[in-house]
Amino acid sequence: MKGIGKRITVAFLSIAAVLLVSGVISLVELNNLSYDAEDVITAGGREMEVARKLTRLAHTHSHAMIDISVFGDADAQAKCAQSAAEVEEIIASARKSASEEMLQSLDVLAAHIADMQRLADSYVPYDAVGGDTLTMVTERNAHSWYKSNYAPIYDKYMAQVECYTELLHDQLAPRAALLSKNAHRSVIPVFISLSVMVAVVLMFYFFIYIYGVKPILSINKALSDYIQFKIPYKPKADMVDEIKELNDNLENLVNITRSQKKQEENAI
Repeated sequence: MKGIGKRITVAFLSIAAVLLVSGVISLVELNNLSYDAEDVITAGGREMEVARKLTRLAHTHSHAMIDISVFGDADAQAKCAQSAAEVEEIIASARKSASEEMLQSLDVLAAHIADMQRLADSYVPYDAVGGDTLTMVTERNAHSWYKSNYAPIYDKYMAQVECYTELLHDQLAPRAALLSKNAHRSVIPVFISLSVMVAVVLMFYFFIYIYGVKPILSINKALSDYIQFKIPYKPKADMVDEIKELNDNLENLVNITRSQKKQEENAI
C-alpha cells in the first residue's frame, strides 16, 4: 500500500472496526447479563416472598389457636382453617418448580401445618367440674395445653421454614456465581478492545512521528538553514511516500534556485 493518506485512513478505520466489534460483543454480553440478573432477582424475590408468606400464615394460625384455647373465640377456628388452607396452596404451587431436596422440605412443612390444623380442629376447651367454669383454671389449663401440644409442632414448622429458606439461598448460589462469571465475560471484550486501542494508538503515534512529524521538522530545519546560512539542503530523516516526494521536489527546487543564482552571477 502506497500513500500516507491511505495508511492513515486504514489505521483509523482499523481502530474504528476494533471498537465497533468490541462494542457489539459487549452490548450482547451486557444484554445477556441484564436478563440473567433480572431472572435471578425475580426468582430470589419470588421465593423469599413464599418464605415470608409461610411464616406470616403460621403466625396467624398460632394467634388464632391462642384465641381458641385461651379466650374460647369460636370465630378463630375459621382463621386457623383459612391459614392452613393458604399454606397448603402455597406449598402446592411451590412444588411445581422445586428440586428434589426442596420437595422433601415442602413435604415436611405440609405435614407440620396439617398437624397444627388437626390440633385446632380437635381442641376441646377445659371446663371445671360440675359445669362451673373457673377462668383462672381454664386459662392455666389452656396455656399448658398450648405449650405442651401446639407449640412444639409450631416450632418444628418455623424451623422447617428456616431450613426451606436456606435451601432457597443454596439454590440461588450457583445462579449468582454464573451471573458473576457472565459479568466478567461481558467486561473482557471491553478490556481487550481498550488494550488493543491503546497499543494501536501508541504504534500509530510512533509511525506518525517517525514518518510524518520528524521528516517535516527535518525538512523545515533544512530549509531554514539553507535560507539563513546557505547550508546545502540535506534533511536527515527517513522519508516515505508523499513526504519523500515533497522532499525530492523541494530539493530539486533548491537546486534549480541555486543553479539560477549561479548563472545570474556568472552573467554579471
